[in-house]
Amino acid sequence: SASNSQGIHTLLEAEKEASAIVTQAREYRVKRLNNARKDAAEDISKIQARKARELEEIQKKSVNQTELTESIQKETDERMVTIREQFEKNKQAAVAKIIEAVATADVASA
Repeated sequence: SASNSQGIHTLLEAEKEASAIVTQAREYRVKRLNNARKDAAEDISKIQARKARELEEIQKKSVNQTELTESIQKETDERMVTIREQFEKNKQAAVAKIIEAVATADVASA
């Protein structure tokens, strides 16, 4: 009976030890899971911050591109006005020179 009692006692100790190992494994798993979540959250935050900076740079370039386009259009419009004014101003003189050149060429060839 003492041997039987000793065997039961050994089994109970082994069961208690196994239970402690299982509890420790669960705690370790929960700890690892929490660490993984924390690491993932940090990675996500870093990625979000980087993408936000990239978006901000793209938006700045877009605004700069729009300003550049508007500036070029304004300069082009101003140059076209100047060219039209010069054309209108010199149109009569140019026509007169062409007529004179044609008339002179007709007289010279005749």
